[in-house]
Amino acid sequence: GLSRTCEIFNVSTLAISSKKMLESREFKQISVTAEKWVPVVEVAVSEVSSYLHKLREEGYTLVGVEQTSNSVSLERFCFPPRVALLLGKEKEGIPVDYINLLDVCVQIPQLG
Repeated sequence: GLSRTCEIFNVSTLAISSKKMLESREFKQISVTAEKWVPVVEVAVSEVSSYLHKLREEGYTLVGVEQTSNSVSLERFCFPPRVALLLGKEKEGIPVDYINLLDVCVQIPQLG
């Protein structure tokens, strides 16, 4: 899923919590070798905050994909040139500690 999506959208880097995921059979079946074309970095969960700070210092706008009271609809959001996109866990979303670090949250409209 995500590595193929990153390849399709020409993402410069995919950050995941453990590179061990790259070796799983399920990952390999879904990625269809996309991880060979998209650089993957390992960012431990305990280091996400410092990683986000580093990206901001490098000029990235920090955007979370999350439904909050201040979220902007994806259909209306104009992405700046340098974006770091943060995704949360399915059903759990992005932890509040990380949301407080973001410049904006974008929600994806869903039907049903």
